[in-house]
Amino acid sequence: MMIDLHAHVLPGLDDGAADEAAALALCRLAVADGIGTLVATPHLYGGVGVADPQVIPVAAEHLRERLAEEGIGLDLRWAAEVPLLENAVELYRSGLWPAYDERRRYLLLEMPAIASGLPILKETIFRLRLEGAVPILAHPERLDFLDDSSAVEGLRSQGALLQITAACLLAPGSRSYRRAADWIDRGWVQMVASDAHDPSRRPPRLAAARRWLADRVGEAGAAKLTEGNPRKILLGEPL
Repeated sequence: MMIDLHAHVLPGLDDGAADEAAALALCRLAVADGIGTLVATPHLYGGVGVADPQVIPVAAEHLRERLAEEGIGLDLRWAAEVPLLENAVELYRSGLWPAYDERRRYLLLEMPAIASGLPILKETIFRLRLEGAVPILAHPERLDFLDDSSAVEGLRSQGALLQITAACLLAPGSRSYRRAADWIDRGWVQMVASDAHDPSRRPPRLAAARRWLADRVGEAGAAKLTEGNPRKILLGEPL
């Protein structure tokens, strides 16, 4: 079963599932898509984000109870997607940034698509790495300033990991597709996730992306990006 490290499934917390019915429908689709473990990663802070991180585990536990009641066999975990903020490092130090793992090694970091983003991103990665954290970059294929492959190499050399969104691999011809496909061919991508938001508008499409990956890098490579590496992330193990 696949492990999806990025989904906005907790009802009413951000721009993802609007209510409990949508959340349950999204979870059913995830199971049908071959996903065994789903990590809820609501936006934390920012314009559409949760203001109080303490509501995330409460919402996740409630959804777990509803999944059990509905007989939906999905292992639901939780973390958070945090935008690049001036106080990002302080958030990590304070424990307010929910990580993927108990060791608090792996964090999901979202970079806004601004032209001046690269130096800000590099500085934040540098400071987080000094703290012992490993930032996972959410949907970096959307960032125009990463058209330069040397910029991507620089981020990787700093220790950042790349998490590509499944849907972009199903849209040939888009700039996001071209970036993602190139990085996958180079072996620069560590995981592919759904970034699912809604059962109708943005459903999980991880199974289709995995088939694309299998054609591109073989079955073993596809399994590594959708199962092996995500499992290590949740365990806090090095990749």
